[in-house]
Amino acid sequence: MARLRLWSVVTALLAGFVSVSRGLSLTGPRTLLVVEEETKELFKTLMSDLEARGFQLDIRSAKSESLNLFQHEERAYDNIVILPSKLKGLGPNLQSSSFLKHASAGGNLLVLLPSDPDGSVPSAISELAGQVDVILPPKGFTVVSHFDKADPVDAEHTTLLLDLPTFPDHTKNYFASGDDSSAKIIYKGAGLAVGNSPLVQPILTAPRFAYSYDAKEASGYADDESVFSAGQQLTLVAGVQTRNNARITFVSGGDIFADASFTKIAKTNKMSANRAFAKDVTAWTFKETGVLNVDVVEHWGVEFGPNIINGNVYRIKSDVTFSIALSEYSYDHFTPYTVPENDALQLEFTMLDPYYRIPLTPATTKLGLQGTYKNSTVYTTTFRTPDQHGVFTFAVNYKRPFLSNVHEKRAVTVRHFAHNEWTRSWGISGSWPWIGGVWVVVAGWIAFVGVWLWSKPVVPVAGGKKKQ
Repeated sequence: MARLRLWSVVTALLAGFVSVSRGLSLTGPRTLLVVEEETKELFKTLMSDLEARGFQLDIRSAKSESLNLFQHEERAYDNIVILPSKLKGLGPNLQSSSFLKHASAGGNLLVLLPSDPDGSVPSAISELAGQVDVILPPKGFTVVSHFDKADPVDAEHTTLLLDLPTFPDHTKNYFASGDDSSAKIIYKGAGLAVGNSPLVQPILTAPRFAYSYDAKEASGYADDESVFSAGQQLTLVAGVQTRNNARITFVSGGDIFADASFTKIAKTNKMSANRAFAKDVTAWTFKETGVLNVDVVEHWGVEFGPNIINGNVYRIKSDVTFSIALSEYSYDHFTPYTVPENDALQLEFTMLDPYYRIPLTPATTKLGLQGTYKNSTVYTTTFRTPDQHGVFTFAVNYKRPFLSNVHEKRAVTVRHFAHNEWTRSWGISGSWPWIGGVWVVVAGWIAFVGVWLWSKPVVPVAGGKKKQ
């Protein structure tokens, strides 16, 4: 009876652990929420949604003296959320160098900037934005659109209604997963500009006729000197993915995630898409979506079959099969990853430069893979090694917007033919005349010797005549 009770307790604890672990990011659940007391009540729904997904929130003030992002040189938090505040500084422990160190350690960061044009951006956030190639406008700037205004009676036209983000066909969209694709986002803020770094991607851009300008200096109208950026070059939400797959997201108008935006829109009488958009943005930032995993990489020579997998040596001009299994994390489980239709996953067979760059296609069978991978897609190709010996590398370098980087390398040796592997002379059609000439000489010599041996010699007789 005691054993049954103990087993029931263990089962309950395991079930509780599984239930708690559902929906967690791959980075971890420890989340620091930096917020001041006067703004905490404005983001209660955002905080409750994060807790419902399993994140462990540590709500702290930037003025807290005990706040530290690292303990014993290990990051104390997996994720950091900076909510808008009126502070000009975040304290000695929340500097731009601390945030970069946190990202270098694999942590994620979500920064919500103030929507009020008169709001202050902490100096640490401004420095961090400049270091990751995100450009913030000066104080007093705001986004205006006379065609996308949310309230018809809004004389300033600074509160906008925006469509959900759209991307090219080859880019997977993780920011429009709401039930209603026609729902609108309520936005108010100053906007951003992104540089040329490939690590920075716009998540939400401004409408075509929107622009960000200094309303005070422009005296009611905008000119070339007072406009910060305009059109789709004006970014409202920007995502940065570092080379170690850490993620930093800047939201130029923090009120987009406030409780006041999670309401019905008077103009359309529909619920806004802000809450669903907030979930998508936080899920991507905290690595609940857009994370690729390589389950297995295998290669083998076709002549040997999959019995010898991941060998170290291949022969020149031999057929080789390469396979890689990819899965994608989605909130609480892995699913098979499918390459978009207009995109391609490629294998490079390189020495110093790629000798081959071959598309990988989904495999119809999982021949050769060690084990069964139900939650992954197997991509494979078969090619012939070049007529060049040396050390080659199987390389898959897959880097796409909003997806974690996949960079897999496997080094192998490509050798010459062994002495008993060369094609024999009779297997080369061009050598047949010479081989035929040799055998003709041999046959003629044998015939000559035979004639000479079997010919009867002439015997001389008396009288000087030869006897035949």
